Amino acid sequence: MDNVELQDTILKALREAAEACTALSGFILQSAEHLRSGEIREGNELLSKVLDDFSVLVSFLEDVRRCTPIPEAGRNDSIDALDQESREMADLLNMAVGAQENEDWVYLADILEYEFSQKLGSWDGLLKGMARSRQAQPGL
Repeated sequence: MDNVELQDTILKALREAAEACTALSGFILQSAEHLRSGEIREGNELLSKVLDDFSVLVSFLEDVRRCTPIPEAGRNDSIDALDQESREMADLLNMAVGAQENEDWVYLADILEYEFSQKLGSWDGLLKGMARSRQAQPGL
């Protein structure tokens, strides 16, 4: 695979990952709905599937980071934003795990609906921005 094909593949994957964030956000909201209505097993099962898909997305972003050259003048802004978003998402996941361990389903639903879903929206925008940036620099 030559450099142009690799870049085309990365662009396509970034766009698809952004779409995946939108879909995952919808499933997160469904999980929160189940938890709030007392359907704990269903909510946790859906959340587990979402987190499995999310881990694939995180792995993909690590691959993108490795394939993104760092400019001589410093780090790429999108990579810095990705690092910040990743740290914030890790904090949210830790909060969600704590709520789950304490069986505080309403708090878990709140984290999912108000925090996690919003963070996936941020990732969607970040991924789209990374795709636009890569497309604007065809010589990467």
